Amino acid sequence: MHFIRLEAVKETGMRLNIIRTYIIASLLAVLIFAVGCGKGKRAEQLPADVAWKKIMDHYNDGKYLDAVDRLEIFLINYSGSALADSAQYILAESHFEMKEYITAAAEYERTVVQYPQSHLAESALYKLGESFYKLSPKFSLDQTYTNKAINGFQLFIEDFPTSDRVEDAQDKIFELRQKLARKEFRNGRLYSIMKEPTAARIYYQLVMDNYYDTEYAALSQFYIAKTYEQQEDWVAAIEEFNKFLEKYGDHEKSSDALSGLNSAIEESKKPMKQKDTDQDDSIEEFFGSEGN
Repeated sequence: MHFIRLEAVKETGMRLNIIRTYIIASLLAVLIFAVGCGKGKRAEQLPADVAWKKIMDHYNDGKYLDAVDRLEIFLINYSGSALADSAQYILAESHFEMKEYITAAAEYERTVVQYPQSHLAESALYKLGESFYKLSPKFSLDQTYTNKAINGFQLFIEDFPTSDRVEDAQDKIFELRQKLARKEFRNGRLYSIMKEPTAARIYYQLVMDNYYDTEYAALSQFYIAKTYEQQEDWVAAIEEFNKFLEKYGDHEKSSDALSGLNSAIEESKKPMKQKDTDQDDSIEEFFGSEGN
């Protein structure tokens, strides 16, 4: 005859209790899920106008997260509704109000692409640019979102040239271009300080070529002349200082430019080193053309 130890019996009983508890908990979870789905199905059966009113009540009360949840369901169930474009736009607006600008930009773009004939397309395209504008960081950081904002606003101006928001979009583009110019100009100044005039000149020229309408264009032209001065390339320095004075004669740097020009002219008249014979010939050519 075999005897079962009392400890083994207790251990088996405990295991059975654990299994029983797990089964009951699982059944309850399934029941709760089923009830929840049942409620969801009843909500989905609401007429579109009634469902829309509930959405707008949440949105107008500032309950944007609740509005987003309902809008996503609305767009699935009532994609053919006359309110579909409004739902898509309000979805974007809800994310914008929650400062979720990347998501907002995607939803505004979807509004424009899916509903190009909607009366909301104009506002959606403007807010697409505005979303990236909000994401644009200070000038020293990566400017990917700055460029996206500029592109968004430019597209808005092209598509809706008579909009009341065109002037505002233009102002924002100019502000963002100033930021991009400042970044390139700062890079140039850093190389100048590091006594790398050739590298500095590359960045100054980028400003001149791409951001000629910003305040940094004049400064870049001035410092281009200074890089040649630093390299003792007097012919080039004379030419660049003259360019600055002709184009930006009223600029605050004009007196410095005039001083730099006079100094470069004086230096150019001094005997040249052997390594600068080519420069000497070009100086004579420059002054010969000036005399003519």
